Amino acid sequence: MAKNADKSHNTAGEDKTRFIERGFMPAIILTLIAVVSIALLALTEYITADARAYQQQYMADANKRTIFVDADSFHAEELENAGASLEGGNSVDLSVDGSVIREVFIAERDGKQIGILITAKPIGYGGALTIMLGYDLEGNMIGLTIDASTQTAGLGTKVGEADFLQQLSGFNASDTVSADSSASFQVDSVSGATISANATFKGINAANEAAEQILGLR
Repeated sequence: MAKNADKSHNTAGEDKTRFIERGFMPAIILTLIAVVSIALLALTEYITADARAYQQQYMADANKRTIFVDADSFHAEELENAGASLEGGNSVDLSVDGSVIREVFIAERDGKQIGILITAKPIGYGGALTIMLGYDLEGNMIGLTIDASTQTAGLGTKVGEADFLQQLSGFNASDTVSADSSASFQVDSVSGATISANATFKGINAANEAAEQILGLR
């Protein structure tokens, strides 16, 4: 039994001796491997940063491309100087109190400006509607989207449905859109959703006026 104990003691001593003889080299090698791995990860993140930023922006602009399907970028304008970067356009202050205009973008393709996109948020029955309208450089409305999810289900939400949206095509920034017979672009109102419909008209007409000024059509 004593012999076995002596043998175990000798083996442990030999392992300790071999570890000491190896010195700090294993620790240095592991440290180098960790440093190189971290450096490679940082380099990969740096190299792919532009591509990831482009992909994130592309996804963020997805709703805008439902209107400007040919656009590859959307330049955000400051509301205090909306239209300042538009060639041949006017700089307009849309940050005034009471304005329902929230965003203005210049749509571009291959570096060429092809139109403007305006977001308005008028207050309907239950909350703000989000209306996004696109105009070509001549002021023709080429498309719009309405998010009416904040409105009363089955009533106010109708202003975001296809039957109502189909009427809202073919007008120009110089038009006044309304269910009123005196409007230059008349549409049918929505039964049971007068407040939401009027809010929609308010948002569209505010966007029309902004587009008309930015594009220098008046």
